[in-house]
Amino acid sequence: MAIVIIESADLSPDQKTRIGGRVITALQQEGIAPGSVVVLFQPERSDIYLDGLLVRVRAEAPTPLPEPPVPKAAAPAQEAAPAFKTKARRSKPELEDMKNLLMSALQDKGSLSSFEAQVALDLKDCEWAPATLRRLFTELEETKLIVKNGQKRGTRYVWKGTASTPQSAPAVKLVKAENEEG
Repeated sequence: MAIVIIESADLSPDQKTRIGGRVITALQQEGIAPGSVVVLFQPERSDIYLDGLLVRVRAEAPTPLPEPPVPKAAAPAQEAAPAFKTKARRSKPELEDMKNLLMSALQDKGSLSSFEAQVALDLKDCEWAPATLRRLFTELEETKLIVKNGQKRGTRYVWKGTASTPQSAPAVKLVKAENEEG
């Protein structure tokens, strides 16, 4: 098998196709079967000197950008995410934590669709998330904390429960009305 390695910088896919075709054709004309030729394109790995002059200095590999910081609002969901997302089954405490996060998201937004809940809980890449969220929504609906509106893809779950911070209502004072007769 013939291997032709071409080290070059910044060739487009079209250029690689044309050059590779020409190399294979040239080798075929010399009696080498085209199915036994591999043309490998690689980036330049060194400086190039030609006739005593520096022609090209190898470009340094770009340094990867640092990861953007995680917003503090999303931190609780992402701290438990790696092990939580990959497990085949979730434990009861994990499901309770997910339910609490779902209730918080519902309280904040007022209503959510299943997709919005997946995004809010950072579960959009989990295959098990839609079924699990449906069960959690059903539990919340049975406890009268939410109301289900719509069908299929148009389903929205509206928060009807009490807010997490209880608001004190003014004290009611009952006063007996006095009649002229009594």
